[in-house]
Amino acid sequence: MPEPAMMEEIRRRGVKQIVDVLDEYRWRKLRRTAEFTDYYIGANLTHAVFLQTRFGRPAVELHHHHANFDELRIPVGRTPPTLGYIAGDAHWPLNRKLISKLQYPLVTSIKRNGREGLTDLYMSVDIGFEFRKDRNKRSLNTANKVVNFMSFGIPSVLSQETGYLEAARHGEHCLYAQTPGEMLMLIRHLAEDADLRARMGEAGYETARAYHIHNIARKYREFLGGL
Repeated sequence: MPEPAMMEEIRRRGVKQIVDVLDEYRWRKLRRTAEFTDYYIGANLTHAVFLQTRFGRPAVELHHHHANFDELRIPVGRTPPTLGYIAGDAHWPLNRKLISKLQYPLVTSIKRNGREGLTDLYMSVDIGFEFRKDRNKRSLNTANKVVNFMSFGIPSVLSQETGYLEAARHGEHCLYAQTPGEMLMLIRHLAEDADLRARMGEAGYETARAYHIHNIARKYREFLGGL
């Protein structure tokens, strides 16, 4: 975020200021500039309502695009299925402990960088997963995790989050786990049923088309053009 003095100067010049709030939970920082903000963009519906309620400025929900720009798709039916943890290192210790109880091949994004490497990583995954307990992410986070998996045709098992619920249906596009025990149970269930993985992968791939960067950019243009 710019400093309040800079946003005040921009306001004096008659320029509208829209703040796209993604992974920004430092509320004091946002409060300092709220009076100069014309609109917030929230990552999900709850997030948008929260921003509007907390800071008294209008807010709109706009989802973020997925990472599969070339609309690639994983091969169907690989056995044994490879599990993929594609996330940062903050929640890796918990997930590493969980996944150590399973014997399936595993790849992670902990030490990988760049879009090309990330695409190759997704293409090597048959089941995505992540369990996390972060309160902010549970309610206010983008749907990117599940949508990225869906966009490559990858079924996933994830802890239930509001953003995910807007984009993916339990049992159709992904599976939601309420506890670590459920996470392990549902990963095993997917790993042992290649037909289910194929059906969920197909449904997710088609649903994720709406989150391609071209479609999300169009929604941003429509929003900005209507101000």
